[in-house]
Amino acid sequence: MGSVFCYYRKSIDFGNSRTPVERIIHQDKVLFDYCSANNLIVTKRFSDLGYLGSPFQRPELLQIRKIIEKPKNRADLLLFYSIAGLRTEMKSNAKLLLEVVDILGKVHFYREELTLDYKRFELYLMGAAEVELDIQGQAWKTFIDKKEEA
Repeated sequence: MGSVFCYYRKSIDFGNSRTPVERIIHQDKVLFDYCSANNLIVTKRFSDLGYLGSPFQRPELLQIRKIIEKPKNRADLLLFYSIAGLRTEMKSNAKLLLEVVDILGKVHFYREELTLDYKRFELYLMGAAEVELDIQGQAWKTFIDKKEEA
């Protein structure tokens, strides 16, 4: 059994007129069900509800970093609903988010079924990786994968 920190973003678009609170509640339900089905324990939940993205550091990310300073408090994974818009939305928080993923080791995005280690996540956030989605919307590849395939 692994442990996870869930991070919910109010900006996730579900294609309807849900309020930010309803978006957070929806993500919580979906990610909790995902964790239950995959034998993962949700250690703590975090949300950006009520916080602006830039130029301020997000208090919830600061809290995660503080929690994981002690090895016994670490989760095995940081879990987001989706990677969509993360690069632009977290621009002013990229360094802080990378610090968290560096300590935890990996981040997972439910909707895209994508798990990234620190290095690939860093490449994505910094804009160095061209990420493309295949026709079915399932497989994500970075330019690193393409080089390895060549």
